[in-house]
Amino acid sequence: MTNVLMRGPAKLSHELPPDLDQVARAGWVLGPCGAILLKSLWGRGWRTSIDASEVGAYEYEVNDVYGSLADLAADQATYLNRAAVRGFSFATRMLEYAAALPDADRLTATVGISVDEKDEDFFLQGVTIRFFSRRGDYPTWFEDLERYRSEAIAVVDMADLAGPDPLAKFLYRK
Repeated sequence: MTNVLMRGPAKLSHELPPDLDQVARAGWVLGPCGAILLKSLWGRGWRTSIDASEVGAYEYEVNDVYGSLADLAADQATYLNRAAVRGFSFATRMLEYAAALPDADRLTATVGISVDEKDEDFFLQGVTIRFFSRRGDYPTWFEDLERYRSEAIAVVDMADLAGPDPLAKFLYRK
């Protein structure tokens, strides 16, 4: 993801497209076992009884956000950079909104975009942002991001929010 972000201006956007803005405005809610869940995505149809060992995996399943990138396709030269910035902007905004919740210090976001420009559906794909906390059973696939060749994936957590520019902190962290 760092390479994609470095292709152009890397500045967080406070404005989000309607689909992501709607999710952001709804905010967070605490679910079963204190799971931190996106209010607009959780509700009827989801299990309401989970074991404490499932919290991270449950959050990952519920907090699966798709953001359209269709409006960015007109400028193909900067498409990937702007797609990455959009996903990162949404992720950091939602992490900021969650900061006061119990156990939010363990909340993590993944941001993923396709980088396979030869895929015939390349410009139809969106950005996927998922949130989960490192509690109980949670996804560990993010520990080896180099194996993903057709996607750019970023892992963002509360530590990335420290300071005035979370995107710069993410780009230059060691």
